[in-house]
Formats: sequence, structure tokens, C-alpha cells
Amino acid sequence: MNAVSWARPSNALVRRHSRRTATAPGRAAGCSQTKGDGMSIVRDWLDRTGAGVVVSTLLCCAAFSAGASEMKANAEMLSAAKRDLGLSAIQAARWLQLQDRAPATAALAQRRLGAHYAGTWIERGDKDEVRLVVATSDPRSRLTLEGAQVRPVRYSLAELEAAKARLDRSAQARVPGISRPLDGVHAWHVDPASNSVLISVAPDRMERAIDFAAVSGAASGLLRFTAMEGAPQATASVYTGRAYQKNGAPSCSVGFSVRQGATKGFVTAGHCGTVGESIWLDGAPAGYIAASEFPVADRAWVALGAQHDVLPWVSNYAGAYFYVRGSNEAHYNAIVCRSGWKTGYQCGFVIAKNVSVNVVGSAGGGIVYGLTQTNACAGFGDSGGGWIDVYEHAQGVTSAANILPGAEHNCGQFLAATWFQPVNPILEQYGLSLVTL
Repeated sequence: MNAVSWARPSNALVRRHSRRTATAPGRAAGCSQTKGDGMSIVRDWLDRTGAGVVVSTLLCCAAFSAGASEMKANAEMLSAAKRDLGLSAIQAARWLQLQDRAPATAALAQRRLGAHYAGTWIERGDKDEVRLVVATSDPRSRLTLEGAQVRPVRYSLAELEAAKARLDRSAQARVPGISRPLDGVHAWHVDPASNSVLISVAPDRMERAIDFAAVSGAASGLLRFTAMEGAPQATASVYTGRAYQKNGAPSCSVGFSVRQGATKGFVTAGHCGTVGESIWLDGAPAGYIAASEFPVADRAWVALGAQHDVLPWVSNYAGAYFYVRGSNEAHYNAIVCRSGWKTGYQCGFVIAKNVSVNVVGSAGGGIVYGLTQTNACAGFGDSGGGWIDVYEHAQGVTSAANILPGAEHNCGQFLAATWFQPVNPILEQYGLSLVTL
């Protein structure tokens, strides 16, 4: 396997966007400024909530939450999403409307279609058109849904998920040194829009992907192979977005501030370290990795000393912060953004969920299950950094990105893909509570 490149010292890219409620000196040109400094904001938040100070939060994103229609989208985050995703103002507004409506529409369609339900997604049409699509495998269906296009397809969602489960079981049953290697077989997930299970593979490793599929026993008609340049690499290299250090060098990015009872800390990626390793902030010991899992899952949390404060903030790398207000999970096709010390603040769409990813690296790579795939970019050092949606709900922590050999990130790379570990399973696994506004 290719060696994973852990974080190297680097200046984080400064992004153009800021939040009017929290600014700092030295912001990039084009950012609106408000008077005041970061510490005054901290004191104001402490006065109003009685909580401590954020040690780290690096996430920025856009996603769905149940009841999102009752919340207001963050204007700066939406602006950044339009920048990174090429959405017009009309498309962005329509996308959010459909994003909010999609879970309820999907649930209704699933009840009415039963075993023939084949998925729900948002897609762009001609010009400024954005539409919500519901698929059914019943060719005789006469279902109509207000505000959605019902489209006939060959396979049901249950059939696709069963095929994906066969691939997972086959991967888990492989015997090192005996089974054919999976290097070059990058990831696989259910893709409702193409009515298939997509297997992403290096252009020169198609034979191995076909062998992997055949051994799994999954029906070939449900599978589709797609070329992916660059292997998924753990982007390791606290603050959502700020770097923390191991062994005196910048390592990964801080995810979300959390608490376990009276103990303060933050969540991050599991490949960023092993249990018991010391974590430093600003050149001084700050805590240790209390729990870590990688591969299979890619999750960890760091316990901090009592002297550190934890705030519900996410850095936008323009001298300002977004708040963390909860952790309602974003729907498929939702807009999400991430923050990390290497490439700053970047946005994308949720492309797939429950993705199995073959992460490479000298730190002991392996297959990670249950990741969420996006088309936002990331680089070495962004691992562990947080993702949020336009309603400022935490989504996950960066796990891997398809970075080409010799490159530092996949920003600007054709068909860039970045995966994150969903945050709610991390909280549940370790008995953590998210620090929110």
C-alpha cells in the first residue's frame, strides 16, 4: 500500500468568507469586518452561557436537519457553498427548499412504494432547474408526489443495499497474504441516481475490481465501475480547523468540542493516533487520545486537561467562526462544508452515504465502513476537522481524500472526493455530548 502522508507544517489557506458575529484582525481582502476581537466574543459567549472556551473546531458545511425549515441558513456559509459548487442564487435557494423537503418526501415514498422504493435525490436540470426525484422499481406504479418527479428504474434500494452488503462481507472475509490484494479498489457505495452500486477503481486496476465483485457474489447487473484518480489517503498531518500536534509536529485538525461528564475534549479521526498518545496545543501538552478506532471505523476523541476551555465554534479561516447548534444529520445531496488547517474552509454536496472506503497508509490502512462521501476537497493535515451544514449542525470529521501521488491536496483535482466519519456514531460510541451554542 502507498504510505500515508502525515501532516507537515504549512500555512493554512485563508478563505474569503467570514461570519459577522465573530471577527479577528488580519482577515483576507473581500471579507466584511465588524469591530471587536476574538477574546471579547469568547467573554460574551461565556457570560451568556456559563460555559468554557473552544479549544478547537474546524468544520464548516451545509446539510439537512429535521425541522430545518424552522431554522435560518447561515448567509456566509451559503455564499461559500455557491462559490465552491457553482450554484446560482436561484439554484441555491431551490436546492435548500428541496433539501429540507427531501426526508419527508423520501419517507412518504418509502411507505407508499414499499419494497419497490429505489431512492430519492436532488439533481440539476437545464439552466437554473433543480428537481427532487423519487425512484421506483415498479413499472406499473402510478404514484404521484407533489414537488417531486417519480422515475422508474430497474432495481429497488433494497436490492442495491443487499449487493453492497455482499461486497462488504467479501472485503471483511479477505485473508492477508492469501486473498488477492484490493489496492486500486478505492471505494464502493449505493448510488440511487444511477440505480447501481458504484465501485471506484484506479484506471489500471479494473481487473482487481472485477475479481473483487465476482468473489462477493453480487449480481453483475447491479454493479457499475467508475475510474477514480488518486487513492483515498488519510489526510492526517485542536480548534475545529486548527492543528494539534503530536511528537512536536502538526498532526491532524480538531473536530468538535465535546464533554464526557466533567472531562473536556474534542473528537477527531481515528487514524490520527492511538490510545494514550499525548496531544499538544500551541507547543504545550494539552491532553491525550482517550479512545481511537481505525480501520473499520475512523473515530477518536481526545481528553483535555481541566485548564482548557471548549467552545462551540468552527473556524472559517478568514478570522471568524461559525457556531455549532446541534448534530441533526444532513440528507443525501445536502450542501456541507469542512474546515481544516491545511486547506481552510471548503464546501461540497453529500454524494453518498454508508460508503466503504479502502484507505491506504503506512499507519496501517484498511477498509473503513459507513463513511459519507462529498465532492469538497481536502489535504494532508485536514483529517479530523469538522463538517457542518448551513444550519450549523455538526455532521462529521474528515477521514480521507483521493489525493494524487506527490500532491498535498485534491483541491482543483478533477473528480475530487473526500469522505467523513459521521459525528453522531462517535458521540454514541464514547458517551460524549457535543458542545453547542
